Amino acid sequence: APPHESTPEHAAPLPDPLIGSLLDNRYRIVRRLARGGMATVYVAHDDRMDRPVAVKIMHPHLADSQDFVARFRREARAASQISHPGVVSVFDQGVLHDQSYLVMDLIAGPTLRALLRREGAFTLRDTLRYLRDVLEALRAAHRVGVIHRDIKPENIIIATQGVIKITDFGLAKATSQATLSSTGMLLGTASYLAPETIESNYSSTQTDLYSVGIMGWEMVTGHVPFISGNPVTVVFRHVHDDVPALESIDPSVPHTFSGFIASLAARKPEDRPEDAAEALRQIRILSRSLSPAQLAVKIPYSAGPENKDIPSGTGKL
Repeated sequence: APPHESTPEHAAPLPDPLIGSLLDNRYRIVRRLARGGMATVYVAHDDRMDRPVAVKIMHPHLADSQDFVARFRREARAASQISHPGVVSVFDQGVLHDQSYLVMDLIAGPTLRALLRREGAFTLRDTLRYLRDVLEALRAAHRVGVIHRDIKPENIIIATQGVIKITDFGLAKATSQATLSSTGMLLGTASYLAPETIESNYSSTQTDLYSVGIMGWEMVTGHVPFISGNPVTVVFRHVHDDVPALESIDPSVPHTFSGFIASLAARKPEDRPEDAAEALRQIRILSRSLSPAQLAVKIPYSAGPENKDIPSGTGKL
């Protein structure tokens, strides 16, 4: 077609120029896996190690942003410090045409968000299992002083045989530097942000636990506790309203289970478990105390009065 002629409305999309290319004389890009607001993830082949990998490449328009470049580097550093099967490994990092990229373990499987959309809500047994696995991985992170700061269903991958993998440590920081960016941007998803993060940009191991508590609440009910089309309204409610007790939503939820989720999602950090290790100890005691009938409880899924068209979380790659 002549250079000034418009592209037909139903023309096939332009091929991705990166597919087939070789990064660092090593990583051969095979196909696109996913695209988010910050990066595109590709399936690639590591010619040196002869294995499939995932390559996460920052979008070109973000290459000039020091905040986003720093986030990429933090993700590589934080993940490399944690040795645990529940954390997606980052093997390598580099720069392509001023775009930062990460080379990660390629994990096959849906995110917890995709599973929630399919199932609606989980039994208490499955909820406890997923929470326990997330807390196991977070315990390994907390042990080496790393706070994730962006725990949400989009960042939990359900790998083969139901193994949980936490990804996207782009917001992670050491506990000694536990504040959000100097710009004051609330980079985490509004539905899972802890009150202290919203109010003072501060985060700690207990901030991760708040996000885990909201995620557990969502797994049982099928939706997050505070829903609005306006993120400002959501964060206002996290600061000023207690998360409703699960037993008040459905009396079939045992008081002890409801209390555990309430402790994770307590507004004051001091009312939550100290860290993932303590939360893990409590969840093991709770799991042993519930009968098979209680573990089988599943609340009938309802999107809720305000949740007809509003997704309960937004993913960022």
